Amino acid sequence: MARVHADFLGDPTETDVITFPYGEILVCPAVAHDRAVTFGLELDHEVLLYCLHGMLHLTGYDDTKPALAKEMAAAQDRLLKRVLEGQTPS
Repeated sequence: MARVHADFLGDPTETDVITFPYGEILVCPAVAHDRAVTFGLELDHEVLLYCLHGMLHLTGYDDTKPALAKEMAAAQDRLLKRVLEGQTPS
């Protein structure tokens, strides 16, 4: 994942998720596992979070600035809660 991050985004560090403009979402299972353990979450919960994050990017959300990141995090939390509760996102 670090190599893909470097090749496409110019950042050689490992990352959790990368979203490409044509709909591809890459999730790093190793990062998901490590963060799930760190935060006491289930692995599938963490992977779901990354998938939702990527989908939000595809719908136009941006997290490159603090205010935008806050807005995106709020949308991500709303979606995650609804999905985990079995509700259809609106």
